[in-house]
Amino acid sequence: MEDFTYLINKIHDAKFVSDPFKFIYIEDFFTKDHFERITSCKQINVPQFNSSEQMCDELINTYNYKPQHFPGCTTSVQSYLNWYNNQDKGKGVHNQDLLEGYGIAFRLNHYKDSILGDLVKFFNSDAWHNCIKEKFNKTGKTEVETAIQKYVSGYEISPHPDIRRKCATYMININTAPEAEKLGLHTHFMSFKEDKKWIFDEWRTRQDKDTCWVPWDWATTKYKHSVNNSITMFAPDYNTLHAVKLDYDHTKLQRTQVYGNLWYTGESNPKVKKANWKHLVR
Repeated sequence: MEDFTYLINKIHDAKFVSDPFKFIYIEDFFTKDHFERITSCKQINVPQFNSSEQMCDELINTYNYKPQHFPGCTTSVQSYLNWYNNQDKGKGVHNQDLLEGYGIAFRLNHYKDSILGDLVKFFNSDAWHNCIKEKFNKTGKTEVETAIQKYVSGYEISPHPDIRRKCATYMININTAPEAEKLGLHTHFMSFKEDKKWIFDEWRTRQDKDTCWVPWDWATTKYKHSVNNSITMFAPDYNTLHAVKLDYDHTKLQRTQVYGNLWYTGESNPKVKKANWKHLVR
């Protein structure tokens, strides 16, 4: 079994970045050997495809991925392809008044290479779980959920700080080609424009209401998580504004990440009212 415990020490030793909000950023997260072996796995380093249709079909039937229920995404391959190929542009898009597109998050469900199974097992372990809670000084009952996912073009989540039920979130880029760092497939870390910063106070003081997605033009990008073999991690708060909008040729490569969350459970799960960005319009 692969030993990934050295990653816990990297989290313990990491200093927090403060702009545009508090988060951890570590480059060269996996050892060179681990990273090369992970990104060489056939389920990660899939071949180029001739079409979006072939990509979706083979990710599911050859490489053991499955469309995942995920914000900004659909689990219907046909619905996605119809939209992506402009046959039903705008139809079926979640929050049509806010999003310009949607995509599919393909989650790897069966690991043909043992290193991938060991990796996911480690990131769902008590040791990793407790490491994160200790780093961010979090209490309460939580559960950890980590998976390997590929995200196709069109996937979009408008600027948001994450719902209050989420205790922590982390993303590790395991893209298979260096050119991925320059493509339009990365998470934006953002801050509100001056005339919208009052919303931070609204989210900070109204703990009885959930946060929500907001229009892109309300915020500005301060940083993009683009470097391969790097991790970002943060504990959602009133100001952890981030977003993603993928626009790239997914037949050549796909945005691929180890993606995970800590979720509050039981009595620790906050009971809040739903919110909508239209209530923030002034």
